[in-house]
Amino acid sequence: MRITEIGIVKNNFETENNPHEIKKHESRIIIKDEFLEGLDLIEEYEFIDIVFDFDRSASYEMTATTLRGNVKGLFATRKPDRPSSIAVTTVKLLERDENLLRVIGLDALNNTPVLDIKPVDFSMVEDKMDKIRLDELKNNPRREIVNDILRNDLETLMIKTAALHGHYCPGVALGVMAGTKAMRLMRETGDGMEDLLAITETNNCFSDGVQFVTGCSFGNNALIFKDLGKTAFTLTKRDGKGIRITVRADAKEYMHQAHPLFTESFQKVVKGQDHSKDELLKFKKHGRDRAFATLGLDFDKLFKIENVEVSVPAYAPSHENIICRKCGESTMSTRTAGDLCLLCSGEKHAELNGAGIVK
Repeated sequence: MRITEIGIVKNNFETENNPHEIKKHESRIIIKDEFLEGLDLIEEYEFIDIVFDFDRSASYEMTATTLRGNVKGLFATRKPDRPSSIAVTTVKLLERDENLLRVIGLDALNNTPVLDIKPVDFSMVEDKMDKIRLDELKNNPRREIVNDILRNDLETLMIKTAALHGHYCPGVALGVMAGTKAMRLMRETGDGMEDLLAITETNNCFSDGVQFVTGCSFGNNALIFKDLGKTAFTLTKRDGKGIRITVRADAKEYMHQAHPLFTESFQKVVKGQDHSKDELLKFKKHGRDRAFATLGLDFDKLFKIENVEVSVPAYAPSHENIICRKCGESTMSTRTAGDLCLLCSGEKHAELNGAGIVK
């Protein structure tokens, strides 16, 4: 087998277990002088394939656990430890300067040998990209969200969360930041099957960021609400060992200094209940600006992190339904008074609203 080293990778990553983090940063590829002519007109291509050597790969097994926590056959993953150390990654070519290529999207470490460079061939998939993406999402609906978490792409996560929340605000930004940090620390993906639980201590905007990023929601029984009125949440596994992240008491002042205009709008619209068109427009604009500005603030000045052990409830039970004798509607058997639903019986029932859990 004839394999020739044609160049070398230069970047700031000597060791890194998360290829998504490396891909976010620029790498330089330096081609040896004897292969310089082979780069002629390479700048015509926006995307190129870089073939390189996993020169620091270790022993391999034929099954592997991916960063998303899935166990697959080795050839169905991009794990670096393989029978052959040859790797290929598609990158964006930013610039060529003689024998130097500036690229982004490469997941190779510093001083990795480069074996070949080719223009990307999209011919087989160009007209099928939408279907490929939909098929991937059918198999794993959180695939893109997990990739955003692995890349620590807070901005994209907040944009997606706002589709659920309805608007941008600093509270959503804090929830996205806290949820992403916890997921990255625990290396979790969140499939909504109750093996990963989020315990939120508030029912405000913060909790929507937590729900979206972690995948723990009321509907999949993986979100637990403790009506404590604290902007905090805990992410835990079934063993009860988790991470609690709390917004610091002085975080509001820190955020105000970074973007003061939102505070005045908040006082008028939320505190003063001024829902006039002009004030609502200002509130949404200032909320958006402050939310995105918050993402760039120092995490440690906003939050406190601690390792905790919590009591984890059993998996959610499945209850039979009964038909209410009066209204004829199907009702969970644990929410009835005899053969009547709670509404028809006139008995009090718990309600979660802006004031918390009330009866």
